[in-house]
Amino acid sequence: MRFGYALLCVSLAGGAWAQSVISAHSGVVHYIEGDVAIDGSEVHPRFAEFPDLKNGQVLATEEGRAEILLTPGVFLRLAENSSVRMISNSLSGTHLQVISGTALIEAGELLPGNAIAFDCAGARIALPKKGLYAMDANAAKLRVYDGQALVSVGDQQVTARKSHEIALDGEKLADTKFDVKDTDPFYRWNARRAEYIADANLVAARVESNSNSYASGYASGSSGGYAGGTAGGSWNWNPYFGMFTYLPGSGMYMSPFGSMFYSPGMVGVAYIPQRASGTPSVVSGTAATAAASAGPVSHGGFSGVSHGGGHPGGGHR
Repeated sequence: MRFGYALLCVSLAGGAWAQSVISAHSGVVHYIEGDVAIDGSEVHPRFAEFPDLKNGQVLATEEGRAEILLTPGVFLRLAENSSVRMISNSLSGTHLQVISGTALIEAGELLPGNAIAFDCAGARIALPKKGLYAMDANAAKLRVYDGQALVSVGDQQVTARKSHEIALDGEKLADTKFDVKDTDPFYRWNARRAEYIADANLVAARVESNSNSYASGYASGSSGGYAGGTAGGSWNWNPYFGMFTYLPGSGMYMSPFGSMFYSPGMVGVAYIPQRASGTPSVVSGTAATAAASAGPVSHGGFSGVSHGGGHPGGGHR
């Protein structure tokens, strides 16, 4: 199997759970829809097999869309008729070029020691903070829906903040404001992907919190015991959903799209099923623990989200 990651105690037989995974490098093609190719060769997805975008390779979506896992907690998604080149898949310096079309980067967490940068329309764009960023190579612009980006062209440098758009094709980097509520179908597809992965996180965090490896690590004071002794988060394989999800090393965080991600240490004390009129409540004590032991519940209430044998957001289509 080609996961592109170092797996700990992996077994898919009988729906067995893998332990958390520690990312070896960026560039695993996690999910595709429609026609997607790597260096001109069409990707033919198979269950639990994930192509690895190596240095120098180009992924093109053609009439499709794709989701690529970068450093733990960071997703790159491509719209139709878009392409990216992997320049460096190192976790300490992940670097890609947006060649054509539109890329949206969801940076839920940026772990210490990890760094991400993009080339787009002749500009270098570094992402020092978590957030949500849209890069359009055809229109030569960057939009920051949340977070902060450092944009440089030659001797020009601009810090782009939330609700700011940077034009990349002029003699001077033009900074204007835009309405973050101005979205499109591709943006909304990204939001659905984020929710599917958050649903998988909820189940994975419960399973990990009950595992002996996590319990022993947590008891010894290492909040990352389930992640090989590291304090950082990691990608985690969820066989029920047929997909990877992200597990924070400790605590929890909200993705730029509003979906909650829980660490195994927090899922039992901070999650209760969503009420009809609001988001999940963050509480502690017996009520939360009892609620967390119930069956998995969708964060956003999308109809058709199944937690049984399949999931609309898992694997490849």
